[in-house]
Amino acid sequence: MTATRTIGSAAQLPVERAFERPHTVAAQAVLVAALIILPLIYTLVPPLQDYPNHLARMFALSSLPGNETLGHFYQVDWAAIPNLIMDIVVPPLVPFFGVYMAGRIFIGLTLLLMLLGPMALQRALYGRWSAWPLIGGLFLYNGFLFVGLMNYLFGVGVAVFGLSAWIGLSRRSPVLRAFVSLAFCAVLYTCHLSALGLYGLSIASFEAWRLWNEKRWRSSVLAVSAATLGMPFLPFLYLLVTSPTWRLSHDISWQAQGKLEGLTMMVSVYSDLTDIPLLLMIATALWFGIHRKLIRIHPAGIVVAVVLSLAFLAMPRVAFGSWMADQRLVVGIFFMTLGFVSVDLRKLETNHAFFAICLVSVAFRVVDVSVNWSAISQPLLELRNSIRTMPPGSRLLVAAADETDAAVAIEAALAHAPNLAVIERSALVSRLFVVPGKQILQAREGAREHVDNEDGDTPSISRILASSDGPAASGPAYWDNWQETYDYLIVLGTDPDESANPDPDLLRMVHNGREFQLFRIKKPKP
Repeated sequence: MTATRTIGSAAQLPVERAFERPHTVAAQAVLVAALIILPLIYTLVPPLQDYPNHLARMFALSSLPGNETLGHFYQVDWAAIPNLIMDIVVPPLVPFFGVYMAGRIFIGLTLLLMLLGPMALQRALYGRWSAWPLIGGLFLYNGFLFVGLMNYLFGVGVAVFGLSAWIGLSRRSPVLRAFVSLAFCAVLYTCHLSALGLYGLSIASFEAWRLWNEKRWRSSVLAVSAATLGMPFLPFLYLLVTSPTWRLSHDISWQAQGKLEGLTMMVSVYSDLTDIPLLLMIATALWFGIHRKLIRIHPAGIVVAVVLSLAFLAMPRVAFGSWMADQRLVVGIFFMTLGFVSVDLRKLETNHAFFAICLVSVAFRVVDVSVNWSAISQPLLELRNSIRTMPPGSRLLVAAADETDAAVAIEAALAHAPNLAVIERSALVSRLFVVPGKQILQAREGAREHVDNEDGDTPSISRILASSDGPAASGPAYWDNWQETYDYLIVLGTDPDESANPDPDLLRMVHNGREFQLFRIKKPKP
């Protein structure tokens, strides 16, 4: 005898197979998860673009108010902004594990949430555990992770689990569903607004499909469903409107171009030499699965994917001051849709071979990431070691070379690496994320006018040096009077063999490293 389970009127697949028993699938998930987190074990600072900036903020949050040196520069201003999950989870871990390990634990949790979420969604839909969604491990290391969208990616994993809970409770009391949804909304609000929107659109799309499929069109049923859907979001709409983030609601920008780039970011890693063969292999496997009628997608999944895709096309590039507001939806759409897709391994003569191929493919991706991380981390660690020569409490100004030939991956890894001076020397760093409405860490009065409060671009060294003659015609900038304000200057994107000291009268070379130069600023004579 075989068991079946239904969602709405959709018949589900039989579940009595040894390779789909929970303990077998659990063992397979553990193997893939171990591979996924392997690069985090031996990489002190994962070379993710914004990550050093986030990590420095975690150190500050965990150190204040006990660190008097850092307390001269920064303060914590708690507010209900929708960008707090890392700020809540990581600082309590720092006293036990240290800030570098605590940050990697958070990254590991993020990867595991995204890996296991589609498995939970498949369980809710089909009533069985399957190793098929573990194929998502191939795409966990993607362009969005490399940018360092930590809070949002954590929220993607939570959102997929939230949709799983919504589907699993589809036959239960509306009150229970509303309370569970309220709990997920609370977590997702602290992650990111985009993650909360992803969850809201996905459960609304599924609920619309369910009511249509069951032909439950009575006004009373629709009213209960609408209340169950909408009520959990109302408290967080109020929190948003009353939070400092609401002041950024006017910061919106649409761009027609870049949608395709969002798609490529999902599948690209570091090199076409490794990405293209892997994509060709995946395309071949999809063709084989469709040809053999092994792959199917739940009808509700089509509705959810279409609605989320329309949202992706309609979203602006910048929303609430958050860059890549539209592009980042791609990673959420992928992991949401993955949970709705099922592969009938029963029709495969060698079903265990599928998992073996999956495991080898994930291992290939992990090795590719590990090799590149090892190379990229060298200049990053060199930069970290160089700033450790600064006295505690120094003030560091960050600039960029006028021209650079640095590799894209190294340039991205070093973009926010100078913020490690906050960790190593309790320093004031001009480019630390302290934007009101986006972060709860703020610069104190007296330091606020000397840091970037608008999340702008790193100024070029020529602009810095030009300001020595007075403020620019465009208006005052935080680096004005930099000779008096800062103690050190770091220039990113330099060549150790070709980049000379841009102004020996004002700067003394401290370290000429790979893709950066550190200078001691000569103070003007009275």
